[in-house]
Amino acid sequence: MSLPKTHFASEPLPETGSDDVSTNAVERAWADRIRAGHMDAFEALYRRYWERLYAFAFRYLRSQQDAEDAVQEVFFRIWRGRADWVPAGAVRNYLYLAVRNAALDRLQRAAVARRRRVGTAQLVTVADIQPDLEAAELAAAVERALADLPPKRSAVCRLRLIDGLSYAEIAHRLAISEKTVETQLARGLKFLRDRIRQAQ
Repeated sequence: MSLPKTHFASEPLPETGSDDVSTNAVERAWADRIRAGHMDAFEALYRRYWERLYAFAFRYLRSQQDAEDAVQEVFFRIWRGRADWVPAGAVRNYLYLAVRNAALDRLQRAAVARRRRVGTAQLVTVADIQPDLEAAELAAAVERALADLPPKRSAVCRLRLIDGLSYAEIAHRLAISEKTVETQLARGLKFLRDRIRQAQ
């Protein structure tokens, strides 16, 4: 089975709104349908999360190909084992955790390969990649939190925190006032701080 690296060309996703309860219900229904072998539900889940999970994996792996492969691997495993796929908790949380684990596996394999090239055969552990891992974990936590913000607030925070734009530049880019930028950024930063604190 080969998964495309862009969205499936099919009907648009149903609107579920920003309400987590309704989103979870829709995704649980998709999981039930995937278990029953319905490709349309699998495609819907894939289309909803592909780009977010790719960005999440890239924070760990810093390689387009490796990030794509990690996400493809997770979706391939889901489809291959669909008859027994019962994600614990929210489907979204399952996907992020599965991609994180796939990314960590790739990092560890890369560390083993590097050691072999320099002629050492020591066992590689997470501690060997800890400095890079901690930075990636923080970046990935920020990425997850940004994805959970309302769209306008997320855009403001991304432009400020990731792209480094000034308030005036953000206001011009999004066609909003600088006061709105300030308000949205303050609320977004509080949400990000709270979310990252919970993740630690």
